[in-house]
Amino acid sequence: MNCDDYSSKDSICEERNYNIAFKKHSKEVFNYLVYNYGDKQLAEDIIQEAFLTLWKNCKSVPLKNVRAYLYTISKNKIIDAFRNHNHAKNYKKNVINTAEKRTPEYIFEEKEFHQKLNGILDKMPEKYRVPFLLNRIDKKKYKEVAEIMDVSVKSVEKRIFNALEFLQKELQIDKKRF
Repeated sequence: MNCDDYSSKDSICEERNYNIAFKKHSKEVFNYLVYNYGDKQLAEDIIQEAFLTLWKNCKSVPLKNVRAYLYTISKNKIIDAFRNHNHAKNYKKNVINTAEKRTPEYIFEEKEFHQKLNGILDKMPEKYRVPFLLNRIDKKKYKEVAEIMDVSVKSVEKRIFNALEFLQKELQIDKKRF
């Protein structure tokens, strides 16, 4: 990009400079996206989003970096789009597979299991239950749980271990009832 084409103000926030950048780079970035990712419609959408992002962040993007900024934003947005598409496809496939396995008996057993589990979790001491749920349900790492609870990582490890022992003990008692 040649900065000489821009107006005397050296900001992409100036409408004239923004329009020049669009004329100079939109086709080039579009071709790059289509060549690398093969989807013209998605590339058009991504170009629009990239220029919108450029406009929103115009104060922090120097004129000399506009081209690189557009390439970076466009590449990241198309990768995100593909990633989200794959997540949606995998989710849909899992829902179909799960739905096929859900017989009335399975649904009943699942409901019964969740009731038992919730009952056990209700009986579990809070100092074990909270880190256990943060780790196993919310998928937080031990370090994150420690920061949330304002305790050491070792303390979190011990509490989760105790929670697992509590669950095991309660499930054993439950097995004896049947």
